[in-house]
Amino acid sequence: MLAGWWLAIAGLPIYTQPLPAAPELPAVAAVAARQVPLRRPCYRLSCRDAEWTAAVASRQRIWAPKAPGVRPRTVAHPLVKLPDRRLAPLHSPYSSRDFVRSGGNHVKWDTRYGLEAIRSPETSLRIEFGTGVRIEPYTDFGTAVMGPIATGQLQLSQELGKRASFTQQVQVETGRENTFVRQTLAFDYELFPQWTLRSDFELRHDTLGNGGRGSTDTEGSVKLRRAF
Repeated sequence: MLAGWWLAIAGLPIYTQPLPAAPELPAVAAVAARQVPLRRPCYRLSCRDAEWTAAVASRQRIWAPKAPGVRPRTVAHPLVKLPDRRLAPLHSPYSSRDFVRSGGNHVKWDTRYGLEAIRSPETSLRIEFGTGVRIEPYTDFGTAVMGPIATGQLQLSQELGKRASFTQQVQVETGRENTFVRQTLAFDYELFPQWTLRSDFELRHDTLGNGGRGSTDTEGSVKLRRAF
């Protein structure tokens, strides 16, 4: 009623015309009879007064009057109590493509920056760059002398169908006196559910070997592995 009296005093003669929600009544009469809602429109997924509008929208008209100014009789549906639901935490399997790692031991200390250039169920390509200090020469495929070093690494993994896979890894470390390169190639083929044929090939190159002219060593193997 207060809204109707306010419109009658402050809104005349603007609000004397009928509103679209109640074209048969003037605006003041429609608001006073509660034929026109005064609720502001809400375009969000969840409105603040949703619990009130849901109760009004769930009512069913049992008698629609034809005389103006008479409100229809409505009946509300019985309330159904919903079962209690526990909130489940959301988890996303996504992880960042780049990373930074730092650490060391009695062999060397370094910091590396890595990037997964390709990440898919069939192909994986990772690249790493870093700097550090070598403590023990030639240990873990490193340089010949102690001091600052720069490192790099490339890892490639490729699925070749349902039974075969290919893996390649390249490691490079350079220091004050030499550069050491190590490359490994591996090919796996599943013969049976528990039997796998694996072939490896490894190449190692030292720029300081063979009297400073450089030396290269190669090694390969073929193995049959059974999983228990």
